[in-house]
Amino acid sequence: MVFRSLDELSESDASRVGGKAWNCARLKQHGFPVPDGLAIPARTTDAQLATLVSHPWFDRFAPGQSFAVRSSGLTEDAPEQSFAGIHETRLNVARADLPGAVAACRASSDSERARAYRHARGLPEDATAAGVLVQRMVEAVAAGVAFTVDPLTGDSEEIVINSVRGLGTSVVDGQVDPDDIRLRKRDGHVVSYWVGGSDAASDVGSGSLTLDQVRRLWSLLVKIEQDYAAPQDVEWCFDGGGFWIVQSRPVTVAPTRKHETEWTRANLAEVLPEFTSPQALVEVERILKEGERRYLGKLLAPDEVLGPIIKTFNGRLYFNLSQLRRVSRIGGAAPADLMRSLGHSGSIDPDDERAGWPPLKDFIACLPQFARMLNRHRRAAHLMRGHQTLVDEMIRRFDAKDPDTLADAEIWSTIHEWTSHAPQTIEVILTFGGVVIFESPLKKICERVGFSYNRLLGTHLAAGERSVSAQQAFDLVALADVARQEPRVARWLTENEGRADMRVALAGTAFLSAFDTFLERYGHRGIHETDWALPRYREDPSPILSAIRLHLGDDRRERPTQVAAAVSEEADRARAEFEQSVRGFRRLTTLRRARRLLGTIKQYYLWRELCRSDMIRVLEGVRRWHLVLARRFVERGWLRAPDDYFLVRLDEIGRVLEQPETAPELVGLAVSRAAEMRRFRQVPMPLLMRESDLPRLIRVSGVSPAADGELRGLPVSRGYVEGEVVVIDHPGDFSRMKPGAILVTRATDPSWTPLFSLASGVIVELGGMLSHASTIAREYGLPALANVPHATKRLRSGDWIALNATEGVAKLITER
Repeated sequence: MVFRSLDELSESDASRVGGKAWNCARLKQHGFPVPDGLAIPARTTDAQLATLVSHPWFDRFAPGQSFAVRSSGLTEDAPEQSFAGIHETRLNVARADLPGAVAACRASSDSERARAYRHARGLPEDATAAGVLVQRMVEAVAAGVAFTVDPLTGDSEEIVINSVRGLGTSVVDGQVDPDDIRLRKRDGHVVSYWVGGSDAASDVGSGSLTLDQVRRLWSLLVKIEQDYAAPQDVEWCFDGGGFWIVQSRPVTVAPTRKHETEWTRANLAEVLPEFTSPQALVEVERILKEGERRYLGKLLAPDEVLGPIIKTFNGRLYFNLSQLRRVSRIGGAAPADLMRSLGHSGSIDPDDERAGWPPLKDFIACLPQFARMLNRHRRAAHLMRGHQTLVDEMIRRFDAKDPDTLADAEIWSTIHEWTSHAPQTIEVILTFGGVVIFESPLKKICERVGFSYNRLLGTHLAAGERSVSAQQAFDLVALADVARQEPRVARWLTENEGRADMRVALAGTAFLSAFDTFLERYGHRGIHETDWALPRYREDPSPILSAIRLHLGDDRRERPTQVAAAVSEEADRARAEFEQSVRGFRRLTTLRRARRLLGTIKQYYLWRELCRSDMIRVLEGVRRWHLVLARRFVERGWLRAPDDYFLVRLDEIGRVLEQPETAPELVGLAVSRAAEMRRFRQVPMPLLMRESDLPRLIRVSGVSPAADGELRGLPVSRGYVEGEVVVIDHPGDFSRMKPGAILVTRATDPSWTPLFSLASGVIVELGGMLSHASTIAREYGLPALANVPHATKRLRSGDWIALNATEGVAKLITER
């Protein structure tokens, strides 16, 4: 018989019917869901083709059944060449019209584009023979293509799915912007789900496939790859009940993966606003780059080998994860420890969990740097005193004179002096941030004796002396108590959201005096305080007043005292249980070392927070002097508004001060930078990326809602609480916080401290054991999880959840 069904074909028929028909037959015979089909050999004569519609194979279908007709070239779907999209496909063909559709598909093998493809691939241009496959048409509600490896990078750990509603030909032909779904191959975890045609990531529910359907397709794709023992390019469709495979061929371009630089926003996304002003962004990148190079020296590879330690992409700063891995491995440590210390979000590669030793020549070359770093840690107290002396001197310089009375040149000279000293300040902060060298051995001790490292360290950090950031939260509660004790003050604060006449309305009150004392200590801080383009609390105390107003409605007055006692008791209990777990001779060695490590980590943690506060205190002076120049530039007509000043880089400002005739350029620069920031806001950048993925990631934002309503993260402050969720996206939304609610946000810096005194629990997308959210939550006795990917998308304000921060899980009880 000339025509044969898929069930009747054998591998020897591939040379007659073509690669596509044989691959479909192979899959169907191996149990995969492939629509039944009839193969038409390449050498079929016109006379034989005329008998096609009378073939008994068609009798199994109901009248009116339509068919898909696809070419199946004899050299098509081979490992070396796919002929993807080169030959003709006809869909929804009636039985009577099949001969014409088959003829059109056969003729397409001799088309201009087919000849050009064969020429480009070095194939004989006269190799035009093509079979045709006729299949039952599937009424698809969704369809598309899938690669079982990343087709751009060859990453074999990822599956890429492109999907649309309806028929999938528009995906293959590139006529639409499909949903882009990326899965981790080993377990089907949705790495990202970008809904086609939108400007940003959307909820998975608006996509062409549900999460359950995605996982069903993932399972099928993995089995197909295993069946072929090679990466596959698969065309599929979904009829509402099940998936159908209509084509599978080898992935023809899967380049061998060479080393690629990876980038992470861990830590940086906590301490910087999502969009830092262009002026501050450039300077922060320079300061961090110089500070890291001074601190790490030869532990960093040359920039031309692994790239710079820090770099800006689309308005966001990224740390070079490849460089950080090198630093860890040269020191004989597991990169995972450093990554967790930074607050790395998401899964960690198993290779990063293993410590190893570098090549001997690299280790020897770095010995002088190791010696220098160890010496800095031995002299940590001396470094702290030197840092405070430098900070005090800088603050004295900024406070000694009124910048309004100075010439531009003197203002600029003082600002320039700060910029030259800033990397030195950062180097000290990096030293105290390098606490991982003490955390790693403590973790190993806990593993050896079978005690929870997170419990021991977390409770120890929470007890005893408070960090300056945590103390701010406690002092804010105390300030609210002062307001509560004066009915006149409480009434005014409750009824008035503004602050313009506060000093007149509350003149002579104890609250106003206490408020001034609070600002004297914390007024240099502010929302996203690392960016000196933004106001400090001393300029705009409205976030503090909003927090006090919320506290006045909170009846948990005794909570800070109770928390302090509970935190201390839990730390004592954990320490006692840990010491009981250390037995025998280890009590003489290991126990003493563990106590020393705990003390050092706690001290570093306190110093690091104090260094940060000191740095922000200097930035308050820097901002004040910058504002004088900003106002002058506006008065001279060089800029339209003071805020535009911070859109201009420092080198550009310096050039204008030296060459005033270039000042007219500033307005254009500011307009251009503002437009650039607006464009950046439309680009959802990931927390972790490879640089080669940047073009794709510009339009892909990871959204992976938990189908089972469960979120997991790093337990950074133990405890259990059930409560209502309040999602806060931006400090400007502080007023939405409710007393006793569970705060869910992307990341926090010290400007968020007022909210912690109101919350009953905290969930953040970013952060590690020593991040701001973690440290404040512990000291305030709040159950807290960090590193919860996409928590702000997976939870909504009004949801009710159970937060178990001892086990590292939050479960949705009821949705809003």
